[in-house]
Amino acid sequence: MSTSNEIFDPEKSPNNMAANPMRRQSRQQMNQQFQHQRQQLPLHAHLEPEDVGPFHMDQMDVGMNTTFRTTAPMPNPGPFGLCAFALTAFCMGFYNLRAGINTNSPANALTGTTLFYGGLGQVIAGLLEFRNGSTFGGTTFCSYGIYWISYSTLLIPSFGVTAAYADYPDDYATTVGIYSLAWTIFTFLMWTLTWRSNLASSLVFFCLGMTYLLGTVSTLAHLEPGNIVQRASGGVGIITSCIGWYCAMADLSNSQNSYYTLPLGQLGRR
Repeated sequence: MSTSNEIFDPEKSPNNMAANPMRRQSRQQMNQQFQHQRQQLPLHAHLEPEDVGPFHMDQMDVGMNTTFRTTAPMPNPGPFGLCAFALTAFCMGFYNLRAGINTNSPANALTGTTLFYGGLGQVIAGLLEFRNGSTFGGTTFCSYGIYWISYSTLLIPSFGVTAAYADYPDDYATTVGIYSLAWTIFTFLMWTLTWRSNLASSLVFFCLGMTYLLGTVSTLAHLEPGNIVQRASGGVGIITSCIGWYCAMADLSNSQNSYYTLPLGQLGRR
């Protein structure tokens, strides 16, 4: 223990960043790495400065040395949510396209997919996105997950929704059309928030908005099932699902698990 009576000067302390060029340089390098990684993030990813590197790091300064406590990084729920969205949209797209399906055939066979994978799956992904700090990812996944759950209630006889309108088919079509119109507006609003993210994500929301729009027109116009507008909605829905799968694969693929990576087409800086 030192017995010197020298007065402690904080400016000369090794813990002072200005007095310690090694610490200042290390912090600058971490900030540069953070800015670089944040620019490369996919749509639903989230990064904070302490997340730089393969682990989350809690930094504690001890003299001139720096120690780190590392914990496993939070997984990215985006690919799971995108896969749940894409598969459900793919199945519903083929149903609306009436590919090999009778024009008057009900969609009840899709109830399991819409309720559990497209519905519950996306809600779970959205809650995890909120947990990771991604407000946009959490809002979109939870919203579309709840959409599929609510849509499933129209297909489940025990809810009695369709039966209640048995004598009022036009009113039923109008009500469902207004519901679809609301989701059309919501989707195009979300689309405007992707203009500075990447091309793939922007295309997903644009094509999804067109899918809702065509479905809305078909329903509000009281056209017969299997009409050309509904078939067009199904075709665009299939395209939407394929782009969604592409985004999921772009998030999943890396140098550790594949021989390729997929570009998303950066549109602007965050």
